[in-house]
Amino acid sequence: MKMRPALLLSILVLITSLVVQSRDGISELRNANDAWVSGKYIPALQTYLQLLKGPQGDQYIEPIATQTGELFHTDELSNDARTPRLSANGKLVAYETGPTNSPIIRVVQLAGQQKLLAEFQGTNVAISPSSDKVAYLKIKPNEELNTAQKALQAAQGVTRFSALQAVNYLQAKHSIIVVHDLLTQKEIEIETTGLLKTSLLFGADNETIYFVGTRDDESRRSDIYAVTASIPPINITELDGFKSAPVLSPSGKTILFSLSLINPLPRRPAAQTPTSGVASNPQRGTAATGFGIVDLATKKASLINGLMPAFSVDGAEIVYLSRNQQETNLILKSVSEGTTNTVLKTTDLLQTPSFSPDGQRLIYSRRINDDYETVLIDRDGKNETRVSREIQHNVLPRLISANKVLDVIGEPRHRRAWLYDLQTGHKHQLFHNNTVRTISPEYDWQVSNDGTKVLVQADRDGDTVSAERGLYLVNLDRKVTREELIARLEKNLAAETALNTEGKRIFAPIASEVQTVVAQASVNRVYSYEKSLFDFDSKHITKPGNQKAIEYLYETYKSFGYEPVKQCFEVRSAVGGKTCNVYATLQGTENPDLIYVVGSHFDSVQVGPGADDDTSGTAALLEAARILAKHPQPATIIFVSYTGEEAGLLGSREFVRQAVANKMKIVGVLNNDMIGWANDNRLDNTIRYSNTGIRDIEHAAAMQFTKLITYDARWHRGTDATSFFETYGDIIGGIGSYPVLGNPHYHQATDLLEGINHQLVTETSKTTAATMMMLASSPAPVKELKVASFNGKTAEITWAGSPEKNITHYIVAWGANEKQMKQIQVTSAKVTLKDAKPGMLVTVKAVNARKLESWDWSQTKIPVVSSR
Repeated sequence: MKMRPALLLSILVLITSLVVQSRDGISELRNANDAWVSGKYIPALQTYLQLLKGPQGDQYIEPIATQTGELFHTDELSNDARTPRLSANGKLVAYETGPTNSPIIRVVQLAGQQKLLAEFQGTNVAISPSSDKVAYLKIKPNEELNTAQKALQAAQGVTRFSALQAVNYLQAKHSIIVVHDLLTQKEIEIETTGLLKTSLLFGADNETIYFVGTRDDESRRSDIYAVTASIPPINITELDGFKSAPVLSPSGKTILFSLSLINPLPRRPAAQTPTSGVASNPQRGTAATGFGIVDLATKKASLINGLMPAFSVDGAEIVYLSRNQQETNLILKSVSEGTTNTVLKTTDLLQTPSFSPDGQRLIYSRRINDDYETVLIDRDGKNETRVSREIQHNVLPRLISANKVLDVIGEPRHRRAWLYDLQTGHKHQLFHNNTVRTISPEYDWQVSNDGTKVLVQADRDGDTVSAERGLYLVNLDRKVTREELIARLEKNLAAETALNTEGKRIFAPIASEVQTVVAQASVNRVYSYEKSLFDFDSKHITKPGNQKAIEYLYETYKSFGYEPVKQCFEVRSAVGGKTCNVYATLQGTENPDLIYVVGSHFDSVQVGPGADDDTSGTAALLEAARILAKHPQPATIIFVSYTGEEAGLLGSREFVRQAVANKMKIVGVLNNDMIGWANDNRLDNTIRYSNTGIRDIEHAAAMQFTKLITYDARWHRGTDATSFFETYGDIIGGIGSYPVLGNPHYHQATDLLEGINHQLVTETSKTTAATMMMLASSPAPVKELKVASFNGKTAEITWAGSPEKNITHYIVAWGANEKQMKQIQVTSAKVTLKDAKPGMLVTVKAVNARKLESWDWSQTKIPVVSSR
């Protein structure tokens, strides 16, 4: 049949139109990706949404999803989960939650509709191979343990460690093994009289429980025991040393275990330890480190001089590493025959080897130059292939299918899982919280045997300060839909627009002044500070460079026009028996008694100069001090260069000690640490904060006055900010690297000046200066906000009047939640709310004559019970 010319023409026009649309769409996608990488998130999101909502939107789902967050559907299992366990078949997950001294175990069904199968108090949960039972340690209540738990709750400072040790010991002493049947909900208690226990493991028969145990009076070894409901505990590892971390082979015939010098079990606190029959060092063993393997049929255990062993999928082989001073060997060992084969010898360091699902290839991390990369090799030692080419360390790689590699990138405190496709060479981040700004550190990853599910433990909300960590299930067989992705991006666009709009609003009264100041920042000046400090080599308190840096900082602050202070204190290990902080004060013009502190530590680790950690932060601090020197702010700003951070936050703790003694009114703190290393072509860093108001000001400062792209995390542990948080509370902000601690040279001799992006340091300095101007010009959050009385309908709200001069009024907002708030203005430090309801949120800000508001809301809640 001949096609009519008109119809043919229509088809050709349609095809041409589709081709043009596709070409235009690809061009728009590239432009949007460029905008995203440049930190121009609003136009990027707008274009992404336009493409997804267009007629060819389905073809853009995967590239847009992987650019902006997750490709696969992720389920939240818990916002508070410890020691998660995924069953081998991927059908169950068990985890601990609740208080650490009284943990609760939850068992959740994943297959089909997710549901809670069991919940009970206990610890050390293990799932049976059949997934119809769990074993756990049940802690028997007793007066001795109750007393120790009360002592732990009351303990402060250094006494808390010994109190925690006592509780852990008594929990191990008074625990029993319990097997919980998930079908009948019945339990069987298994007696293990006289043994301290940890690390439970089910045998392949679904009946035998293996565990690491030791007797209360034994201080030089722990062993692996086998026990059932009818057979008492049998020691299956009659070898010297501490055994730990048992792993059952997939065949169920053998167990691998680690052998170390450290006891895996909690010990009796020193004050309670018997004086007879106990070694002087209860944590020290007699055996060398390595690992062992035990044949469960013969109960014969053997030791292997190696490390990081892993079973093949069928359990017939193990792969492990052996090291000497010159080389690392990658070794295969037959479990049944005991024969070994050296697959690879290299002078490079290797880590975490494992098998491919078919057993024909091995995957591992190999240190190439300064960082670890992921490498594949055939089991015969041929065809070694490099999978990754990252700047950060690649660790814990595993082949989850024939052509898919799950890899983990970064330092332990901010690791992220990535998927590599070996066929296409593409990679993308596996897990994400799907926000634009907030990071999501990950800590644990477990993969189901079929490779379709990944269990991830993470701080998905970016809060690394609270003890809770969330637990999530990534479904690799379920991608996000176009509708889900559109909803996600619309939420991100709204959040980013609000952050940008609010930032411009709050900075508006001082924007021109801020722009004048930050325009003075010089990358040449920043480099000169870095080079001078770098040339002192290590600035650790035990090295001569520490004293040289102190003198340099003093003279540099002085050259800016300040009258700097050396705040010296005695440290026995320091050169000359002392070390010093150096600080400079920019006196406030209106509220000189109110103080904002901005600091960075200038010392380094012993082995190197610490160009990033933390010469970069020190250089940014110096430049901020220089450009602000002739621009005093309403409140006082103190620029502090801390010593001794790498020796235990010594300098910041001494500064805080003297601040408290001198009754300094510190109302806000910024701490910058490791801000000069760049992972790629982007100028980006992470805001590390406790206070959300300061966080948003730092975002606004970066967005309006610099080229810096900023992310954020609630983070201060282990930094000088901790010294202030412990004393002054929630007043912390500051900046660190992105990814956090991602520099592969962290704490290494190779942390050198050539690894620093000096423009990044300069942009961070400008962000710091702009933030300090905003904080010091604004009222601090109001204090002593409270509900003075509430009769069920009317509430009297009071607060302490702001100490700043020129306060014109207060903004009071109240409502059921932050999205449903009414507002009024009052001129005195009190208000009467006639429509108050129990549980209602009340927030207050002060406003000064320049129309600058408190940099954070103070808040309280109407009580549920009426008060008088």
